Amino acid sequence: MIAEVLVEIKAEGIDKTFTYMIPKHLVDKVKIGIRVEVPFGKQKLEGFVLGISKYKEVDYEIKDIIDVIDEEPVLNEEMLKLGNYISRKTICNLISAYQTMLPKALKAKHDTVINKKYISYLKINNLELVKTEKQKEIIRLFDKGKVLKSDANKVSIYTVSKMLEKGILIEEKEEVYRLNDEVNITLNKVDLTDEQENAVKIITDSLDYFNSFLLHGVTGSGKTEVYMNVIDKVIHNGKEAI
Repeated sequence: MIAEVLVEIKAEGIDKTFTYMIPKHLVDKVKIGIRVEVPFGKQKLEGFVLGISKYKEVDYEIKDIIDVIDEEPVLNEEMLKLGNYISRKTICNLISAYQTMLPKALKAKHDTVINKKYISYLKINNLELVKTEKQKEIIRLFDKGKVLKSDANKVSIYTVSKMLEKGILIEEKEEVYRLNDEVNITLNKVDLTDEQENAVKIITDSLDYFNSFLLHGVTGSGKTEVYMNVIDKVIHNGKEAI
């Protein structure tokens, strides 16, 4: 299996994908939209997988993908299509288009170290080893599946540590940029001016068909509040916004 990888270099002459071999141990992990680490000349770079196929005839040696960075793709099908559209419309590099849609922690650059933040979760691994009352108290927290490690530590940091050591629990970490569908985000309501209300109404009245708007206003005039209120209405209608 081979993959077409868009490396994270913004040079004009490198605005294309490069072909890499998918090692056998990574075949099940490499997916379209996922980030991988690849050899590029004498460097090791990150890139996005934009295509996967069984075979491609080339007149050079195809190098192997070094490793997979993510568990799941960071670019879904819609984002991949949007990036292509932005690249064509604005005549920018494809990698630049994709990076505008991603949080800073995913915009890796060569020789740049980014400190990623993680949230630690606990999952039950072996209930047969549960013995003490403190252990049972912690297990009762798992009525909905995994539990934040910080919540379990409120019962007993020592007991959590011992349960991990004995294999009763296992720890998983997730980068904080990943959205949790169970989290409710509430917009801090601000009373809009008549002009802001009018701008919000004009935009939201056209959500069922494609249109573009240019919002005029000096710094501090409240343009952001208009954007936030439009986004809030879009999300509450079951749609998405960037």
